[in-house]
Amino acid sequence: EPILAGPVLRPGDSGAAVSELQQQLAEYGYGISVSGAYCDVTRDVVTAFQRHFRPQQVDGAADISTLTTLRRLIAARDRSDEA
Repeated sequence: EPILAGPVLRPGDSGAAVSELQQQLAEYGYGISVSGAYCDVTRDVVTAFQRHFRPQQVDGAADISTLTTLRRLIAARDRSDEA
């Protein structure tokens, strides 16, 4: 059962949404290049992110919960950088 409904990015997907995910992961500090393809490296980074921030559901798929958590962390860090 997904924690929240919404789009899910999975290995094999590609496009602008995957590029955005990779960009945000890179911005947060993960060593990942922006290719627009949900490759094994992307899956592994998403898995590591989930293991740290959402251990109750670690599946390597970037669902809405994963994406929202990542965006919140970046926004919070950006606010603290300005303080």
